[in-house]
Amino acid sequence: MQTELRKMTEDDFDKYIEEFIPDYAKDLTDNFLLPADLALEESKQLMDSLLPDKQESDSQSVYNIYSIEEEKNIGVIWYNIQPDSKKVFIYHILVYEDFRKKGYATRVLQQLESDMKARGITSLGLSVFGNNSGAYNLYKKLGYNTASISMGKTL
Repeated sequence: MQTELRKMTEDDFDKYIEEFIPDYAKDLTDNFLLPADLALEESKQLMDSLLPDKQESDSQSVYNIYSIEEEKNIGVIWYNIQPDSKKVFIYHILVYEDFRKKGYATRVLQQLESDMKARGITSLGLSVFGNNSGAYNLYKKLGYNTASISMGKTL
């Protein structure tokens, strides 16, 4: 299984963000108990602040994950290189539904790790929502350690 990270077009980016904002807002509602309208506004504001110039935003890397065998984009990865701390923070990795459970996310994360190590990066970080056990288990399998836990309770 071979994958490449390919630069997004503006249309690719617009489609990604159009789907990402409400999906992220739902995660905020489900995990942090925010009202849906507040979560949607917070999601929009975060994207505007982190990605003001879309896929060309400084210090942000947003790529399509392209499968050589499938000859199509099968997902997205978005990360930020922090050269001063020699760290990469992965904001989002998405493998489209039809391509999940086939090892693509593992492959992409391993390749990113290898590429970043070759560039002198010494650590990778990410956040995972508490209700996303599949992603959590993948990250644990790949050697990620829990750095913090956020908890909530519905009253």
